[in-house]
Amino acid sequence: MADSDTKKMAAIGAKQDIEIELATRPALRLWQGREKTQKRHGILGLPGFCKIVRGVEQSIKEDDPYADYHYHRLEQAIEDLTFDLDSELKDVKTFIEENIPPAMRLPDIGSKNPVVVPIRFASRLGFQLVYQLLKVDQIVLKVLLANHIGLLPNKEKFETLARVEKRVRGVIHMVFSYRHTGVTRDDMAANNQKAQKAKELMGDLEVGYLEGTTRSDNAPPLPMKRLQTMGKALDNDKADKKVKLGRKQEVADSEDALAAELDRVLKPVDEEMSRTTKKKTATA
Repeated sequence: MADSDTKKMAAIGAKQDIEIELATRPALRLWQGREKTQKRHGILGLPGFCKIVRGVEQSIKEDDPYADYHYHRLEQAIEDLTFDLDSELKDVKTFIEENIPPAMRLPDIGSKNPVVVPIRFASRLGFQLVYQLLKVDQIVLKVLLANHIGLLPNKEKFETLARVEKRVRGVIHMVFSYRHTGVTRDDMAANNQKAQKAKELMGDLEVGYLEGTTRSDNAPPLPMKRLQTMGKALDNDKADKKVKLGRKQEVADSEDALAAELDRVLKPVDEEMSRTTKKKTATA
């Protein structure tokens, strides 16, 4: 292929929207959120979450250590959420299977008219949360089924649905913990006005986040300038270790030389003492 043709190639992207089907109201509420009105406060939905996360990702590319920290924190929260929802789904499935008689066959359940929503964001954390949203849909369907066939009382049904929805919404709202200040790792090292403002808003950071060594595997790459700085620091660490290793070797060599000299000096003494002992033994 000619170079001119290569330059004309566009970026790779989906030819159409990814779509998901939501069968239950709780899952749809989590997706949509709620618009703010004069009487009610707004609730952040999944698209709004992803929009804010995209801003966090951009700040990571600009070397903001707080963005790196909060991105990593969100990822860990989604991992914990995944574990909790897996347990919820497993528990309700097991509960139904253990309580229905062997002769009863339950049909597959779902919505006759599910809501199809397009996924129009490019965020890894967003997609991880979408998977959990679809899991919530399955949990709600199983809970409604257990209630419908008389296994689960209304009180437990509402408590379970509220608990699951609250758990997911808590993770979504964690994105508000990050505040954009435009601070960089160089600012933090200089402890300038931007750094002090960031500390006031979001507290102190661990050294790993300040140095860029502790971060999420899914986070966007750091800027080239930061990577070069980290590379120089790594080279300096290697050089320091090499110097320390050389000094240890010098000490070890000195100790070996000292031991050899002692052996040389003490050997005649030991031989003389051995001869004296033999003479005394022979005389006796």
